[in-house]
Amino acid sequence: MESCRVPHLKSLALTLSIAAIAPVAISQEVPQQEKVYLEADILIDDKENEQMIAEGSVVARYEGRELYADKVIYNLKTKKVRAIGNVRIIDADGTIRHSEEVEVDDKLGDGVATQFTAQLPQDAVVVARAANRLANGSNSLDRVVYTACVVCQENNYTPTWSLRARKAVQNAETKMITYQDAVFEIKGVPVFYLPYFAHPDPSTDRRSGLLPPTPKISSKLGFVYQQPYYWAISKSQDLTITPNLHTKVNPTLSLDYRKRFYSGRIQAYANFAYDYLFDSNGDPQFLDSNGNIVKDPSSFNGPLFESERSMRSSLFADGVFDINQDWNWGFAAQRVSDDTFLRRYDIDKKYDTSGIYEIAGPRLLSQIYAVRQNKNSYFDIASLSIQSLVEGEGDETFGVVTPIAFGEQVFDYGSKGLVSLQGSAMVLNRNIGDDTRRLTASAQWENFFVAPAGLVFEPMAKLRADYYNYSFDATATTAQIDDTDTRTTALAAATLRMPFVNRSKHFDMVIEPIAMVAYSDVSVDNGLLPNEDSTNYEYTLADAFEPDPFGNGDLIESGARVAAGFRGYTDFRNGVKLKGAFARRWRDKTDPALEIGTNLDGTQSDYLIGAGAEIGSFLSFDSNFRVDDNFELQRVEARAKLNIDRLYVGATYFDLTDEVVFADADPDGQEGIQINSKLRVTDYIDFEYKHIRNIETGENASMAFGVRFHDECSFILFTIEEREIDDRNVTGGTTFRVSFGFKTLGQVSDGTFD
Repeated sequence: MESCRVPHLKSLALTLSIAAIAPVAISQEVPQQEKVYLEADILIDDKENEQMIAEGSVVARYEGRELYADKVIYNLKTKKVRAIGNVRIIDADGTIRHSEEVEVDDKLGDGVATQFTAQLPQDAVVVARAANRLANGSNSLDRVVYTACVVCQENNYTPTWSLRARKAVQNAETKMITYQDAVFEIKGVPVFYLPYFAHPDPSTDRRSGLLPPTPKISSKLGFVYQQPYYWAISKSQDLTITPNLHTKVNPTLSLDYRKRFYSGRIQAYANFAYDYLFDSNGDPQFLDSNGNIVKDPSSFNGPLFESERSMRSSLFADGVFDINQDWNWGFAAQRVSDDTFLRRYDIDKKYDTSGIYEIAGPRLLSQIYAVRQNKNSYFDIASLSIQSLVEGEGDETFGVVTPIAFGEQVFDYGSKGLVSLQGSAMVLNRNIGDDTRRLTASAQWENFFVAPAGLVFEPMAKLRADYYNYSFDATATTAQIDDTDTRTTALAAATLRMPFVNRSKHFDMVIEPIAMVAYSDVSVDNGLLPNEDSTNYEYTLADAFEPDPFGNGDLIESGARVAAGFRGYTDFRNGVKLKGAFARRWRDKTDPALEIGTNLDGTQSDYLIGAGAEIGSFLSFDSNFRVDDNFELQRVEARAKLNIDRLYVGATYFDLTDEVVFADADPDGQEGIQINSKLRVTDYIDFEYKHIRNIETGENASMAFGVRFHDECSFILFTIEEREIDDRNVTGGTTFRVSFGFKTLGQVSDGTFD
């Protein structure tokens, strides 16, 4: 045997052509892609046995694939490469495979390995006693273990979860890993047996298949089993189909659809049920002759009818699309078949559906809109439809708004000020109740000047004209009214601000006294024209110094008024910050159309006080108070956040006196508190607590406690929630839920407490 040893050259690089070292010489040029590049400390040419032997830090490369080993033997007859000792093969996609010994073809592809280990994307690991790599790139594995957890053999660490199977196939074409006779283990303890199991290869981004189920127990629905199926329809759209099985009531079906377009996106969440109306015990409810739910059938005198099974559903969907650089359009749909559907099945809104309009309270808003915006102009137009979930509040009283539009064009004249032209339109039609149509046009000029001493002077003037066409329904004492009217407004105002700044070694302080004076002449008083968009307006610190505080169109403040107060803050060098504000408004006359809840019902408003503090990054407090002339609190709003090491607590509290509640407001919603807290007990265990309580009625809108166990490859979340609010004999009851997810095997939530 003739050998060639080069022991003193650590990295001898040899370029070997597969054809050039074949037994039969080939004179034609060998294509570049058929070459194997080999590096080794020692190279032995064993001509007698027709093989090449490389020893010591061997590296072989072929078309993006690399092989590392202590020793490599290349058989010229069989074209097989045998690698021995600390074998490592790195594919072009980054997959790393380890083995004690492997035999592959001359392309470093097909072959057989013993004591096989593969490092896949997303930190997944496959370990097998033996592996056979097939011609199509698939791996057939014997006695296999799969996990996406950190595996540390030196510390004898047991992964959080793992799959053990007799056989497995990592299919390169379908990008699936299938198992036969698999056992799922948690911390090395067998949990359940699976005769067959499959999941996507971690190298794939999205694959269709079953997601982990979510079991829960509800005092109203019974045992609930949710089994989602994820369908990857295409690269740009998917659909999650979730049957929900209940032991007390009929099953429901949930559909969650998403699609992205070149110019926008759509998402939709729908629920379907075929069932009767049931109460908090899952029993059928009774209706009167008008179809209304009877809360107490035992004391009802009229005829009763048991609720019949029918198709019931809910839909939350939205989409937004770009038309060009300035224009976009979108829609938002929020609808239920009956106003207690969401509460009966404990369905939360899947998405905070987008749109340019929002609605308060237990009501749903559907809209379609278009928006144009650039540097100096804005325009939007929309159509709105409202569905109420409040008992006794019919949808017909809200009507349909088609269209509602607003536009503004701003002209900047530099030192001469800003001029803005605005226009708006609204058409509101009701099946039952009043109809209103309004056109508004306005022109406004504003400017600001700074005196040498720092006094800021901000004058403004505004002209506005409104056209109304309306009809009032007939009542027992009045006939129906159909009329048109116009209203003109001229407003002049000025604001003075004088900031005082004190910078010292230990703190910075800014105090800014503010005064606003305004006068407007309005041709038609409030109350003589319809008020559709400002029914629950309240004068607060946010608009304390606005010349015309009503942000919408139907109410206008008339006459003379003055607002005065201050705002300021102190920033200490040690991380402590204090802030405060104060304001009050005086008017030359009362407005009978304004309720006490607006805070503009008399000739002077209540005192408006704001206070807040920050102590580093771990404590913050913010509050607003409304105090009358007798120094009695009329409204309190306070928010606090505490974030110390592993503990976070956020709380919001509000309290309204009976005097400042609007006539159409919820009388039971005048005092409440909301708490959101989290405690990280360890790096892997979290306790979370949420509480929304109506203090006025002593009921919990929601109270939930959760324990979350998590690490880098899995989570499991236990949640118990209680809801006490009764709506037509339907309460949330008590629900116990288990959510879990395993990295690369799929999950139905991100493991957060919600």
